[in-house]
Amino acid sequence: MYGWRAKMGLITPMSENAEHAFHIYAPEGVSFASMKIVFPGPTPEGLIVLTDQLEETAAKYKGYDLDLVIFGCTSGSCIKGIGWDKELIAKMEKVTGGIPAITTSTAVLEAFEKLGTKKVAVLTPYPEATNIIEKKFLEDNGYEVTNIVGMDMSEWTAQGHKFEWASEDFLYKMAVNMDLKGADTFFLSCMGLTTMEIIKDLETYMEIPCVTSHQATLWSALRHCRVGAKRDDLGKLFTL
Repeated sequence: MYGWRAKMGLITPMSENAEHAFHIYAPEGVSFASMKIVFPGPTPEGLIVLTDQLEETAAKYKGYDLDLVIFGCTSGSCIKGIGWDKELIAKMEKVTGGIPAITTSTAVLEAFEKLGTKKVAVLTPYPEATNIIEKKFLEDNGYEVTNIVGMDMSEWTAQGHKFEWASEDFLYKMAVNMDLKGADTFFLSCMGLTTMEIIKDLETYMEIPCVTSHQATLWSALRHCRVGAKRDDLGKLFTL
């Protein structure tokens, strides 16, 4: 029987990246249902349009036998500032009839807390306007952002393309060329990027914990469902 340990409902704006990663790296006995919402692009305006669809989408999970609903989008769950992730959680829990919920931004904050993070360097695929908002969200939640670099894929996604062209090799090279001075944690933001396969190599090179949106979301989801899972290949977070 699938989902004998936990059943989760995933809502994401992207392609199959999240589902692919979760099915590969989740422990045996954890299953995922999935729904999509229209993604106009990672600009602040596009992300607001994105989150405007969340309640209607989450409501479709009402009556399902789920342990958790996940809004798998980092920038979308922080785009309106501190507390926005908690507002989205409350909305999802209401329309699903009380199924517990998390967002990726919530998961990232939980990961930072568990790791003892104080200062973080951030790499994103977002334009500058979205980076400013994410930086403020992290700072308002108590974390100093020592550096934030945006690869700005907004034009690419606006044309209907996806993030798949940003290969693991490309992301690794972008990450290791960042200025990490003063940072005790590195964060690779966005659920639209393929990141699970490079976490261990990044930690080896950087010598600090590395958090990615996929990794933190899966770790938090398992934790909320009380499913124990330790994996050395997914970085320090998954060894705690």
